[in-house]
Formats: sequence, structure tokens, C-alpha cells
Amino acid sequence: MAAPMPRGWSCLSRALGWWSRQPVLMTQSIAVVPVRTKARFTPPAHEPKYKSEKDFIERSRKAGVVIPPERLERPIHLACTGGIFDPYVPPEGDARVSALSKEGLAQKTERLKKNVASQLSIRKIRDYDANFKIKDFPEKAKDIFIEAHLCLNKHDRLHTLATENCFPDMVWDIQYKTVRWSFVESLEPARVVQVRCSSMVNQGNVYGQVTVRMHTRQTLAIYDRFGRLMYGQEDVPKDVLEYVVFEKHLTNPYGSWRMHGKIVPPWAPPKQPILKTVMIPGPQLKPGEDCEEPQGEAHRSQLA
Repeated sequence: MAAPMPRGWSCLSRALGWWSRQPVLMTQSIAVVPVRTKARFTPPAHEPKYKSEKDFIERSRKAGVVIPPERLERPIHLACTGGIFDPYVPPEGDARVSALSKEGLAQKTERLKKNVASQLSIRKIRDYDANFKIKDFPEKAKDIFIEAHLCLNKHDRLHTLATENCFPDMVWDIQYKTVRWSFVESLEPARVVQVRCSSMVNQGNVYGQVTVRMHTRQTLAIYDRFGRLMYGQEDVPKDVLEYVVFEKHLTNPYGSWRMHGKIVPPWAPPKQPILKTVMIPGPQLKPGEDCEEPQGEAHRSQLA
């Protein structure tokens, strides 16, 4: 027989049993879930610390901070000029006219004017290059001339011997060709015929140009990409009279004398034409037809 339960416990058990038999009561819950929309976050507007750029610069100066000015222009380096200023005009035939004639007197007067301008230019060159001497320059110019022509097939050193104005003229149309050039001898000593100085952009940017007369004996042969001779001959030397212009950027402390161009007088003889390699077209054949001409006859027809 079970022991009797107290009165209080029996009432509690009856109450709990009644609650356990009742359906579950659902209560409504509220939760805030952030949902991302298309509106983006816009930062709050703050008042600027400095009202203007002038106020910012003044406060920086008071604080001891120096702001360098921002320059929009970029530096430009002009290593050479774009041409020959006051080009030397050689007399026709490179011979002097008698001073007793009218043409000879005019030629002598013109030569005196050019000599005065050359002397003034020499003084200006010596202000930048104290070692410049007219007597020693022709030999130096001849060495630069020979070295530049020997480097035609090797463009690595040609920029140090020729200016940016002369470089395209020297290497034009020799990309797929072989140039064989050699210096044989000097028929006459090289001499300076004209000296000029000029400035570009401003008066402090000075360039010097010296025109040297060279009468030499050279050999030249140009071969195409197939090894066929196009111009000249390697074993036949020719006498060449040239007026070569050398230029130096005097303002540049590391500048050097380089070839700048050549003066070709109007009375110079025409150059030998270049022999170009072309393909000789053969007979027109129909589709599926072969050329029955023997190889020997085709070779003789090409030679004819």
C-alpha cells in the first residue's frame, strides 16, 4: 500500500497535469533585421579645415613646411639643332677666281665678311670649350668622319658620332643591305672653312657648328640582302670632295663634336644610279601546264 501524499502536493500535481493537457499558446515575436537597399552610404559633410589654398599655404609656412610649386610643363632636352644654320656655299669648281675680275672681287669681299663672322663664333666657342683650336680640329673631325662611316653596319656607337639630325640620313634604306666602306688616303689636308654659333629657345642654349673641307680617296660598295652588288666597287677607290658639318651642344658640359650633315654644292656631278635586284617574270601558263623551256635557254634569255 502506497504512503499517503500530503494535501499540498496533491493539489500541485493536479494543477500541473491540467496545464500539461492544454494546447501550446503561440505568442507573436518582433525582430528587426537590416535589409540592404540600393541606397549607398553617403558620408556626412564636414567643413574643410582650410577655407582656401592660400590659407593652407600660409598655415604650412607658419608650421615650417615648404611645399614646392607643382610645374605642369615637362623638361625638354634639345641635343642638336634641326639643320645647318648659315650653310657654307662652296665656290663653283672649288677654285678661286682671279681677284682682278669683277666676280673675283665680289668673292673676296664675301669671304672677308664670312671670316669676320667665323672669328666671332670661334671666340664664343672658346668661352664654353677652352681647348678648342682651329689647327687641331680638322684632324679630330677626320677621325670622327672615318669612325662614323665604319659604324654604318653597327649602329650601337653611331649615336655618339652622329647627331639625331644626321643619324636618319646615314642609315636610311640600308636595313637589309651590307655597306663596305674604307678610307684610303687624304689627297689634301682637311681644313676648316666656316665656324658658326647659334642659340635655340633662349640665349643660354648655345650650339656650335664647324664646316670642314675634306678631299679624300675612299672605296664604297653596297650589297643587297641577296649578296648582289648594288652600288660602287670595293677594289676601285674614288676621289671625293666633301664639306662636312660638325656640331656640338656647347651648353652641355658632357657634349661632344658629332657629324651633323653634309653640304652638297649645286655644281656637284650626279651620283651613280643604284642597281636594284628585281624578279624577271616568266611566261604565263595555264592551270596544270608546265614550262617546257630548258634551263639553259631560260638563263640565256635572262642574260639577253
